[in-house]
Amino acid sequence: MIAGQITEPRRIDLVEMPLPQPGDGEILVKVEVGSICGSDLPYFLVDRAHPSIADLPVPLPPALSLHELIGTVAQTRSRRFREGDRVLALPYKHRGLSEYFLSHQENAVPIPKGPGERLVLSQPLGTVIHACLKLPNLLGQTAVILGQGPIGQLFSALLSRMGALRIIAVDPIPERLGVARRMGATHTIGEDAAKATEMVHELTGGRGADLVVEAVGHAEAFKAAMRLARRNGTVIAFGLPHRAQYVVEINEFFYNEGRLINSVGPDVQRDFPIAVEMIAAGLIDVSPLVTHRFHWSHAQDAFAIFADRRDGAIKVILNFDGNAPGCDETIEA
Repeated sequence: MIAGQITEPRRIDLVEMPLPQPGDGEILVKVEVGSICGSDLPYFLVDRAHPSIADLPVPLPPALSLHELIGTVAQTRSRRFREGDRVLALPYKHRGLSEYFLSHQENAVPIPKGPGERLVLSQPLGTVIHACLKLPNLLGQTAVILGQGPIGQLFSALLSRMGALRIIAVDPIPERLGVARRMGATHTIGEDAAKATEMVHELTGGRGADLVVEAVGHAEAFKAAMRLARRNGTVIAFGLPHRAQYVVEINEFFYNEGRLINSVGPDVQRDFPIAVEMIAAGLIDVSPLVTHRFHWSHAQDAFAIFADRRDGAIKVILNFDGNAPGCDETIEA
């Protein structure tokens, strides 16, 4: 089979590698559609300061990194899935940038008929659901979401359906704020997280937010989240930390009796089916998030646009079907 291999920073070469064979409880999935996640970028950039890649030699192992994937079961040694089943499945160790990948039956769920570029977003939505299931009742409350990449946008959509009265989306990229309004945000702030504090306090009458979601993964955003939460407020640390250690000012947050929840997840068999059904039933319309499509053989261009946040990029789709319509295009928001 053909796989993508990162051979140096920002370079993906296509290489041949053996077709993996499934073991007990495993399935071999022929990829239909993938989407790029922020957690894939440290590999593409070969960011040595990032904990996930600090010790990996270059070239990286083939198929790193892609993990938001749907496809068809090509071979199975699972009692749960048959050949031909359409699934949302997680590859081992993010190694899904290839025509086929192995997954365990516990890391896969069935997918109905429907547009693959939308249903593949069940994976990131499932991680957001995993985080939101940890939250108290949000009816009538104010939430601030720092970062309006794909995850921040999905938080806007889900929190609006959980009863949050005011959802304040924060991001310095104007195109993302326009989409955030469509996804459920009631207010937008076109600043980075560190500069948003004064405006959030104005919107909340100086009280601060009941809930702050840190969906960036940088230390400054994490510090800002702790400042923005009201007394007895909640902070969700969701953004993948870009460094192994943060230096934060804990004193004010501590005396405000703030609650800190970190969430990575998900519980595949619980969270993914909820996400699949919400998207399939149209309860959450994820189509505004899909801004670019590429054939997967052009993965290097796709990753570069996503990494540089060019052209209003939010969700960049990789189609693995050579005849798929709409490949290599920017989609008007």
